[in-house]
Amino acid sequence: MKRRAGGLMLALLLFVGSVNAGGPLRVTGPAATTPGQPFVWDTSSAIKYTVDGGPLSANPSGQTVIDNATGRSRVASMFQSWSSVPTAAISFSYAGVITAPGLSAGGDVKTIQDYNAVVGVCKNGTQNPVIFDADGSILKALGLSPFVIGFSGACKLDLQVGHIVSALIFMNGQFQDGVADHNTTNPEISADQFDEAITHEMGHFSGLDHSQINLDLYESGAVGNCDLDRLAGLPLMFPILFCQSRKSAGLPILAPDDVAWISKLYPASSYASNYGTISGFVFFQDGITALQGVNVIARRVDDPATPEDESKRIAVSVVSGFSFTGNPGQSISGTNTGGSSYGSRNPALIGYYEIPVPPGTYTIQTENIDSAFAGGSNVGPLVPPATTYAAAEFWHLYESAYDDPTVKDPVTVQAGQKISNINFILNQTTPMLNRFDQFEDGEVLLLPPHEPFLLRPSPAPWSLERAS
Repeated sequence: MKRRAGGLMLALLLFVGSVNAGGPLRVTGPAATTPGQPFVWDTSSAIKYTVDGGPLSANPSGQTVIDNATGRSRVASMFQSWSSVPTAAISFSYAGVITAPGLSAGGDVKTIQDYNAVVGVCKNGTQNPVIFDADGSILKALGLSPFVIGFSGACKLDLQVGHIVSALIFMNGQFQDGVADHNTTNPEISADQFDEAITHEMGHFSGLDHSQINLDLYESGAVGNCDLDRLAGLPLMFPILFCQSRKSAGLPILAPDDVAWISKLYPASSYASNYGTISGFVFFQDGITALQGVNVIARRVDDPATPEDESKRIAVSVVSGFSFTGNPGQSISGTNTGGSSYGSRNPALIGYYEIPVPPGTYTIQTENIDSAFAGGSNVGPLVPPATTYAAAEFWHLYESAYDDPTVKDPVTVQAGQKISNINFILNQTTPMLNRFDQFEDGEVLLLPPHEPFLLRPSPAPWSLERAS
């Protein structure tokens, strides 16, 4: 996870070609029995993980600051944040210290050689390691920024079944060594911030992508002291760490969006009685051509009888076309024939969105993905994200290419209910360069009214995030 800074991507260390989806991190592709489904763990039993046998953190003098037992306890607590969601059926189990050829019997991962050995056992699918880089030396040997708090990544996937077979988590203990020198290469963050950053990585480990909600809070330049309403709705899976920790603000570690999507990916028996679904398509202004890569957010309508603003606190999002590939490939040039290994090739899924929501009344809106969210901060299936659409619009009953984008109609969802055809026709978006064939039948040209409403301009399986 990272604080407000430019993106840094860890490329090609283990696996290439992820499809970020603004919901599930990656979805199955052409090799799958059922393309377009999220990659998830087999949860018929607990997901077993092994842990580094050394200290979580050591200071520059080599003295242990956070010992192994404390580190293991913190890891277990972070995993518990996800497994304790009552509507999600996912659990994790400690399976002992990391073992790998050439690694000491105690499992202490100290060197780049140790790290490579651990990556090997992860890639062969036999372990899901949690690595402690106590002093940041492994990160340095990898040629990465010292401002990386940690990263996670899938080592092995079953492309046919759509299962995550193995994955690892890497933790930079230098952020917890008690030395706070942000002007050099040894920054410090609070224990709560560190744990939430790694809990974020555990979300990726479990198959979750980044989510973009309450973007205005990020764009306001807030750092470290965010207002509670918007912080409450800000997903733990937001790409950037810039607010105070949720725990220090008295909030649950997971936001409603995090809870909804971990439950959607791993539904417990109670899921259907606690969630409904809102779905539809996002179209260009012709009302025919589906538009991929736009963020769609369902926000609870505020209850004026409460002091909290529910429209900021309770929100769930996904990116349009999240099940469709971000790279379908092409055969004209003889390169990139097959495109990505991930994502469905079914054109009926282009522009489609589906959002799990707790029962209630919601407004639905679209927005661009922030241009800063690229590389390791990517949101959605397009890399880099599409940022040129005038996509800031609320849904209402009389959608057209020339309507007032600020008009909103509420949608009420009951538990177990699936509400479909909540479709957007976005103003000021030409499909001509985005169709499979611009000469296809069905192109409709609508003449605008005399005084049209105008939109204001919108203000690898590896995930790598950092702080500044």
